[in-house]
Amino acid sequence: MAIVDSNKRVGGGASNVATRKSYSDLDLHFIENGNSKDINPLTDVYAVKQSVKNLVLTNFFEKPFHPEIGGNVTSKLFEPADRFTAIAIRDEILEVLKNYEPRVAGVNVQVFDNSEENEYIVNIAFTVIFLQIETEVSFNLQRLR
Repeated sequence: MAIVDSNKRVGGGASNVATRKSYSDLDLHFIENGNSKDINPLTDVYAVKQSVKNLVLTNFFEKPFHPEIGGNVTSKLFEPADRFTAIAIRDEILEVLKNYEPRVAGVNVQVFDNSEENEYIVNIAFTVIFLQIETEVSFNLQRLR
């Protein structure tokens, strides 16, 4: 996660400076830009959405030197598939976003049990604080073993 400040002058005076924060991060799909032959960066809402998804899908002890960071929701996938496990997954997601993602507010998490496909469907709706844009991230959680 990187935060870039760009100052733009709105008028001629020094007191009329408007500051706009923009968030940028590497696109983890590593899609190459055809013109520059470099990786396209993610900016603003897309960078925050990727960060939210990465935080939720990270387990404890996966980040070197920060074993406490992570949602650890994959540990719940081996519990009985019922409403209580879905609530536990929701609570884990809310906790990790509250503690480690200061750019979001008004987080609403919905977890649906899809027992037929042996997965949970996760919808996370939130507002990016500085940009005042509402957005959501959706993904499926499945057991791989």
